[in-house]
Amino acid sequence: MSNDSATWVHEVSRPEWCSRSFIFNVHDGITKLSIPIGEKLSTLCIEIKDGNLRTYSSRDVEKLIKESMETALSIKGAGIDVYLKTLFSTLMSYYHRELALIDQYVEKIIDSIIEGRGELVRLYRVYNKAAKLHRAVHGLIYGLHRLSRLYEGLENLASDALTLEGMYGATIDRITNAFNLHYTVIGERTNSVVTKLTVISAIFLPLTLIAGIYGMNFRYMPELNHPLAYPLVLILMASIALGELIYFKRKKWI
Repeated sequence: MSNDSATWVHEVSRPEWCSRSFIFNVHDGITKLSIPIGEKLSTLCIEIKDGNLRTYSSRDVEKLIKESMETALSIKGAGIDVYLKTLFSTLMSYYHRELALIDQYVEKIIDSIIEGRGELVRLYRVYNKAAKLHRAVHGLIYGLHRLSRLYEGLENLASDALTLEGMYGATIDRITNAFNLHYTVIGERTNSVVTKLTVISAIFLPLTLIAGIYGMNFRYMPELNHPLAYPLVLILMASIALGELIYFKRKKWI
């Protein structure tokens, strides 16, 4: 694909020099740059030679690159600077869209946590996605800072990329807070159960003490021979239990 001023060719492959992300090299008039891109952190390789642009990527981000190519190549007389600006603008738009979706998803998860549903698996998934895209934005900043020294019009994009990086950082902080909220809700639920079990134990403790005393096999226990001993002990035990329940209710422990 070409126009009057320069060409832009894209290939679904990886050249030998592009073995990893975060490579920048200018030698013999050839500029080479590699950055991570997308949720899978695929490597985008950019090679500029003789005023022509060649990009390489995996198939999962090919559609994104082709989208920016179509926009750039429709501009008559565009040069490398326009191509690069269009490419990085398209990537930034993609990261903004993904961030908006993540924010909406996090809001739903937080609402679900507040309602008492466990969302730990979904939290881990969205955190992993946000962290990977955050790293991809770092690659965007890296590439823009390096190329802005050689081509005009990229400085503002570099500044916008830094702002985008801060936005991703804020979203990751929100997800971390959602983790804390999740464990807080679980802790409160556990504390509620423990409190109820403690109250039940406290109610039965004096009753168990009374039953234990009168269950001892001593020969001389005169009250055992009283005709009203059994109903009086039952009334005493019921009164103690009722009194404890009223006390715990007033303290709002149950």
